[in-house]
Parts: sequence; C-alpha cells; structure tokens
Amino acid sequence: MARGGDQGGDDRAGDHRAGDHRAGTIRALTGRFAGRTLPMMMEAGWDRKRGGHFERLDAHGAVVPVPWRRVMVHARQLYVFAAWAHHTGDSAFADHADRLFAYMTGHFWDRDRGGWFATVDLDGAVRNTEKTLYDHAFVLFGLAGFRNALGRGDAQRWIDATADVLLDRFSRADGSFCERMNPDFLDLAPERREQNPHMHLLEAVLALLEGDAGAGWRDLALRTLTLFHAGFLDESRHVVREHVRSDFTPTLAESRQVEAGHHFEWAWLLCRAACSLEDRRLSRAAPGLVRTGLALGWDRERGGILDISDSVTGAPLVRTKRLWPLCELVKALAVRTAPPDGPGLDDALALLRNRYLAADGRWTERFDADWVTVDATMPASSLYHLSTALLELERLRVHGSRREEEKRRPTTPRHEG
Repeated sequence: MARGGDQGGDDRAGDHRAGDHRAGTIRALTGRFAGRTLPMMMEAGWDRKRGGHFERLDAHGAVVPVPWRRVMVHARQLYVFAAWAHHTGDSAFADHADRLFAYMTGHFWDRDRGGWFATVDLDGAVRNTEKTLYDHAFVLFGLAGFRNALGRGDAQRWIDATADVLLDRFSRADGSFCERMNPDFLDLAPERREQNPHMHLLEAVLALLEGDAGAGWRDLALRTLTLFHAGFLDESRHVVREHVRSDFTPTLAESRQVEAGHHFEWAWLLCRAACSLEDRRLSRAAPGLVRTGLALGWDRERGGILDISDSVTGAPLVRTKRLWPLCELVKALAVRTAPPDGPGLDDALALLRNRYLAADGRWTERFDADWVTVDATMPASSLYHLSTALLELERLRVHGSRREEEKRRPTTPRHEG
C-alpha cells in the first residue's frame, strides 16, 4: 500500500501533467487565432475599396452582403487587433488597428453635436442616427485598448470627448445611463433599464483604468458596480436581470428572460474589478453568478450553454448555443474555481476546441440544442469574445506556469534551533 506521502507525490505529478496538457491546448488555440483567424478577418473582412469592416463572413471566409457598418464592430476590432499586436509583436495587426481607428473616428462621430452614431452605410454616410450606451461603452473599450496596447496618444482626445458626452448627456439621476438616445440626446427609453450596456461600460472603465488610474475612472467603476448590485442583481438568487423598469422592478414582459452568458461575464468582471480596484469584496458575488449561470444555461445532457432561459422556472426559452456564452464561461473559469457539480475549465476548453473552432481558423457561430449548425457565418463582432477568452487563458497559462515553477523550485531546509 502506498504511503500518504507517496500518494501525494502521485497527485502532484498528475496535476502537473494535467497542467501541461492545458498549457499545450492554450498555446495551440492562441497560435491558431493569431496565425489563422486574425489574418483571415484582417484580409477578407476589410473593405479595401471603400474602407471599413464588413459585418460578417460566410463559412468559407467570403463576405456576406450587409448594407451597413456598425461602430460597435469597429470598436471591438480596434481592441482586438491592438491587443494582439501587443501580444504577438506583429506589426500587421498594429497597422490594421490604425486603419480601424482612422475609419471609426472619421465616419461615426457626430461632428455637430458630439457622440457616436450607431451605423453608417457602405459609403460612410450615416444610416442610423441613434446614440446608444452600448456603442459608446465599446468605443471607450476599443480606444482604451488602442492606447494601452500600442501607446497611441491620438486615442486620448477621443477618450476624453466620449467620456464628456457620456457623463454630460447619458447620465441619469438614479446612477444609470440612458441606453438609447436620439441625435439631440433625448432619452428614447426612459421607462426601461438594461443591464447589458452597463456591464460593458464597466468593462470599458476597467480597461481605461489600466492606462490611467485617475479618480474619475475609479469613481465611474464604483458607480457602475453599485448600480449592478442595487438594480440588476437579484442577490437572493444570484440572478442577473436583463430588463427592468425605471424603478428597477422586474415587471416588464421580458423581465424573466435571462442569459447564462451574462452571469459568467459579470463573474469575470467582478474578479477583474476586485483586482483593479484592490478590493477583494467586489468579487464576492462571482461564485454565485457562475453557479446560477450553469444552473440556468448548461445543457446537462448534451453539453454547451443554452442562450436564454426563464429565470423563474429555469426552462430554456431559446434552445440554441452561440459561441459567445461559452467564451464567457471560459473567462469566468479561468479566474474562478469551477463549482464541484458543473463543468470545469478543461471541459469548456474541449467543447470550444471540438465543437466551435476549426483547424484553419474559422469558427461556427451557433448550434441548436442537438449540435446541428444553425448559423455557419462568422460575425466580426464575435472576434472580441474569442479574443478576450484567449487572452485570459494566456494570462492563466503564464501565471500558472510561474506558480508551478515556484512549487518545483527546491527550498533551503530550515534548521531547528
């Protein structure tokens, strides 16, 4: 019979082998993303005739005709290519980020009244004059990444201008921000509050804090976190409410609709906020959010994350499995220990690798519950979800390797006196 100490050594060896396998998987996925996915999107996804990014590619990598361009897509791509230019040192990615920045600032900004228009047509003329919190949050996120990763000083004045519009025009007295406004900044939905754009505003502010630790960004992060806990989180059940009334009661017709992916995304953001703001208490809700997301969204028979569920009955309302909720689960499990009765990080990685990602860099966007492809196109917006998941995995791989090396490093015996 093996002694306890010997068994412990076997366990450590097993853990080491499992860690090496995971590290190898992460290297393979990030290498494929940088070597195949990003070049494909950079080459096929950019309109070389008129400038600007196409909305989506088909399953073969050809452009799917869509008669508009969204500022959100350009902001997400800006962040992605700047981040991977920094991560890989590839100057082609940096050049593409510069193109994205020039197009976004040259076509979507309202030069008369300030703020960012939602869409333009393929020739760059404004198509949708609404100004949304969701778009402005992603513009800030993209500009922060562009500045932080590549040191582009030109981004700062656009960050300042966007922040001024956000605080002066979008801000409400209850601590929330207007989700939809007309060109003259009239609130188009005063009777509603939506969690998703506020979540992405927090994400943007945390990115801005990486390059500027000023009190203003810290205050905005804390304001958004307070709003989340007071208005969008049902703390008794760890449920993230998507749609509520202006008094934050969940009494809209769609208030019972919840998305597992946003539970994982909030869990990840709370952990990031705890680190950025140096306050561990900010991440206390994260484990409960992961558990609830899995309880509501994880398909226990076939695997995968179902898109939308009923928060009261737990029944699936949309029985498809998009790419992005799985990416958000990966991010959450990369920074939090998995619940004992749910899938672990390696399970989520295997699902991502085996179901969604192709060896040539392409991906499948959406399956039905039985893993039959529903949407074989590749939306440009999904690149952001893949990118942030893989960069979080890279952080885990690098820091995990360092911790493992420290464990294996011989220590000097302590002599008892």
